[in-house]
Amino acid sequence: MKSIEITKIKSKVAELITKASFNLPPDIKEAVKRSREKETGTAARQVLDLILDNSFAAPRDKLPLCQDCGNTYIDLKIGPGIYIEDSGNLYKHLNDAVSEAYNSNFLRKSIVSDPLYERVNTGNNTPALISTQFGTGPGLEISVSLKGGGSENCSYLSMENPSVGQDRIISLVLELVRTNVTKSCPPVIIGIGIGSTASEVVKLARTAAFRNLSIRNSDKKYQFLERTILKEVNNTGIGPQGLGGMTTAIGCNIEYAPCHIATLPVAVFLQCHCLRRASSKISPS
Repeated sequence: MKSIEITKIKSKVAELITKASFNLPPDIKEAVKRSREKETGTAARQVLDLILDNSFAAPRDKLPLCQDCGNTYIDLKIGPGIYIEDSGNLYKHLNDAVSEAYNSNFLRKSIVSDPLYERVNTGNNTPALISTQFGTGPGLEISVSLKGGGSENCSYLSMENPSVGQDRIISLVLELVRTNVTKSCPPVIIGIGIGSTASEVVKLARTAAFRNLSIRNSDKKYQFLERTILKEVNNTGIGPQGLGGMTTAIGCNIEYAPCHIATLPVAVFLQCHCLRRASSKISPS
């Protein structure tokens, strides 16, 4: 059995939250640069220029990439034979790390304890949304992602008729984009989950939305669907911040899973251009 100290995990989580809050991932930055080169409209190019300017100013001046510092997602993948010290209190320690990172970096706290009645801010951006799974790689993999409320409000779940084909998926996404994308600070990344169950397909969409844009779906049929949806979305001409242009989205990722014969769950996450994620691995002592 290989041990990992809880203090190392807390320190790493706080470090990743800080990194994600101030640093736009390289694949997102490159996608914005490529879109900037293709755009011809003045307004569209100005918006993309501002996004790039912000990506340089945030780490330089220690200012968050976005004023909405988001829900905090923490995903742990535990390797073979790994023992986490004080694992019974793991979630408490992770939330302590979130609180420390948000307070020390002066990040906006956006979580309320009661969703319907009191809606009182918890004051430290906790609780985080934590998931754990077992992996085959050595050590402990930690991934942190932050998602703001504006694009979260544009999430979508549909239980489709199993007889529909890809055309229905394309039209569903286009309808959602036309209705909601300007509320999601475009250009967006479109994360789509297909299959599994109503409760799980939303997780697939979230995973897709935060997947590196250089990684395509391993299934060629879904690769084609990713490319087709991205092309059709950009053909709408909505453009950056809804001001017109060829860049309504900079990416479309799909994750899929087996499902029941009587169902076809579909979920869509619209992720704003300010995609925040960071990951690392801890080796056992």
